[in-house]
Amino acid sequence: MDDVMNESHATAPQLQGRKSKYVVYDWAMNLKTQAFYCDNEGQTLMFGEVYSTFSATRLIRLVPPGQRDRVKRAFQTALMTGEDCYLHCCLVTPTSLFTFVEIYMYKADEHHLKGTISPCLVISNAQEASEIFYGIFENQHHGVVVTDSDTRILACNHYFEKMTGYLRNELVGLKTNIFNSSSHDDEHYRALWESLGSKGYWSGVLLSRHAQGKVFPQSLTIQKIGLGSGEDYYIGLSTDLSSDLDRLEDTQSGGVDILTQLPTSDHFLAQLTKRCKATDRDNTLLVLAIQPRFASKGTNEQKKRFAAYLKEKTSALFSGYMDSGRFLACLPVVVEHPEQRVRDIAKTLTTFFHCFKHATKDIHEVLKTGLLGVSIYGVDAETPNRLVSHACQAILELHSGENRRIAFYDRSIHLQIERKKRLEAHVQKSMLNKNVEVYFQPIVSVKQQCVEKFEALCRFPPLESEPATTQDYIQVAEDMGKIFELDNLVCGMALEQFKALQKRFGDTLQLSVNRSLNTDVGIADVLKHTALALDDAGLSPDCLNIEFTESAFLDNSDNSQQLIQTLRDAGVKIAVDDFGSGCASFHYLTKSFFDVLKIDRQFISGLEKGTREYHIVHTLVHLAHQLNLDVVAEGVETESELALLTELGVDYIQGYLFAKPESTTQIVAHEHYCQWPKTAPSAPEQTLMKLVSKNSHHLDPGDPLSLAHQYFNVSHGDYLAVVDNKKCVGVLSRSTMHLHMTPTMGTDLETSKEKNYWHKSVNRMMAPGGTVLDWHTPVKEVHRLVTQGTPLPWILTDELGVFKGLVEMATVLSFCVED
Repeated sequence: MDDVMNESHATAPQLQGRKSKYVVYDWAMNLKTQAFYCDNEGQTLMFGEVYSTFSATRLIRLVPPGQRDRVKRAFQTALMTGEDCYLHCCLVTPTSLFTFVEIYMYKADEHHLKGTISPCLVISNAQEASEIFYGIFENQHHGVVVTDSDTRILACNHYFEKMTGYLRNELVGLKTNIFNSSSHDDEHYRALWESLGSKGYWSGVLLSRHAQGKVFPQSLTIQKIGLGSGEDYYIGLSTDLSSDLDRLEDTQSGGVDILTQLPTSDHFLAQLTKRCKATDRDNTLLVLAIQPRFASKGTNEQKKRFAAYLKEKTSALFSGYMDSGRFLACLPVVVEHPEQRVRDIAKTLTTFFHCFKHATKDIHEVLKTGLLGVSIYGVDAETPNRLVSHACQAILELHSGENRRIAFYDRSIHLQIERKKRLEAHVQKSMLNKNVEVYFQPIVSVKQQCVEKFEALCRFPPLESEPATTQDYIQVAEDMGKIFELDNLVCGMALEQFKALQKRFGDTLQLSVNRSLNTDVGIADVLKHTALALDDAGLSPDCLNIEFTESAFLDNSDNSQQLIQTLRDAGVKIAVDDFGSGCASFHYLTKSFFDVLKIDRQFISGLEKGTREYHIVHTLVHLAHQLNLDVVAEGVETESELALLTELGVDYIQGYLFAKPESTTQIVAHEHYCQWPKTAPSAPEQTLMKLVSKNSHHLDPGDPLSLAHQYFNVSHGDYLAVVDNKKCVGVLSRSTMHLHMTPTMGTDLETSKEKNYWHKSVNRMMAPGGTVLDWHTPVKEVHRLVTQGTPLPWILTDELGVFKGLVEMATVLSFCVED
């Protein structure tokens, strides 16, 4: 034994110069006999007694089962490779609770392994072990959490409680995915578990969710612990990095920049690719490259807060972080003006910048003084990659010393946006100084051949070296959210100046004012301000017409309809402007919203007989008169247009043929203002079709009583025509219908027998019609017909006997009184 041990010292010269503060015991192992030799003191440490010889198996049994494979692999490595090996393990000895040792080994020759064993830490008893465990577990600088193999939490220390915001009793039994911040991608977690499976540990930086919902960065090491019993545990050691932001700068983990907690540029691009595939012609995307101007001190803290605001408080669909303090944001662009896309782009950017008005001053300032590059999908970029690169390239065009802070990759868009900014500044200044004029354009009655109304139109002072139309300024005011304020200003000025026009043209003159509904202000406020302005001017409601643009017309809410009806009952007329320019024009004809229909000039300009526009105007005029609406033709510029419109039965004409918009002073000073052209034809004679009941319905002979009841409920008339093969075969009166009903029909008391009454056909209730008249009969014949006692209702038909409409007594009496 001594010879072997002496040999070990002789063949391991490196050990002789080794200095250690630990006790070192020499050992040797005979590979043929598996006999193990050790110093007597070493044997006493390990076994509590001294043996002349013992097997290597006895030593291995001292090692806890979970560590034995590691010890065996170390012996095999030293034997097979001939390299020196070190390892640490525990020995369960009879003289202590356990001893943590360092084992060194080397291959002495073909038949012997030699080395040393050093006790690093001797734990004498359970009390000592518990004190050491407690000191390590309940430390003040690392969070410690222990879970089972399913990651269910078994225990954690106090630091971990403070770091996560949870108490131990709240966590025990829960899985660790309770801390999942949803910031990292699936690949990140797959790599984590692969590392735990192959290496037995994982270490990195992770974003976790606090009990209060906030996301915080932590440095985390997860160690897998396998027991000899076959059970596995995981122990996590973590540190909160929230107060050490310098360590996080440009640190990425799982597709996320840890400092900003935003997706990296690659993951931003992946999200952008999905969004681009989902876009359509009514929507597109805009990418912003943002380079805020952060302060020289506390940059990382400011960067973190800017990122949080960008992600949570703005209109961005999603955002990302590139590097060097540069951010990315994807904004949705809703295409409302296909022919003027700059309006939609500007609106999108304005909405985004407005979001920062609620930010703290320093966050707002870093954006305001920073640089921004813009790229638009489908305009200057056709792929997600180019969207990002073009936005970044646009920033490079912004040079130090320049006043502008935003650049578009597309130069034409950039110039249009710059022009829009100049117009916005001009509109803002003009409205602030009330430097807006009101011009008036006449609306001429075809029947009376004279001015019966004026439309008030706003005019902005010209902007030097920037030609712009009134419509340009109106659009700018709408986009700025100033149209309600502008309409109020123009309406008040128009009502005040209108008094001079009434003196010139008579008290029956009417004024038409435009009110836009392209505003966040509700229709109730729009109408109330108009009514108040009318009262302030001391004018009668029956002199006022309110025009709403068809493309942004009234909603169907009961409140809106009630407000409209209140004004109409007071005498105010409601007109729908630019009819036909929108996509839902005929939908509005089913509603009783307005009194006047203004046909858009696109149908009037160059109007010729037999064209599509001619037939459209003809149909609109006929339909409007069926609904008791007055028709105004806009944009009339030639006598030939006037002749055709007069022939078609239009009630009013408006256009340059009569007069361009002018100021009150110019109009009043004009002695022969707005004369009807001598060569122009007179208005065609009106027919009885003018008296056809509004919103009239007709029935088929086989229709049920229930349908007749429904029609009478939505009609003010007392008769319904019964039509078969386009010819009137009889009429059903409201009183006759009631004779075929019982008082309890339609109520909760209705019987089964009464339910069957609803199916009774109209041909069992109708009566022969009144008087059949030609639909071209002049309306001036009404007095003669009434005097002769011609029975009502009057059934109007064409020359082929086709039913055209029904005229009732109430309508006839009303006409006689007004006439």
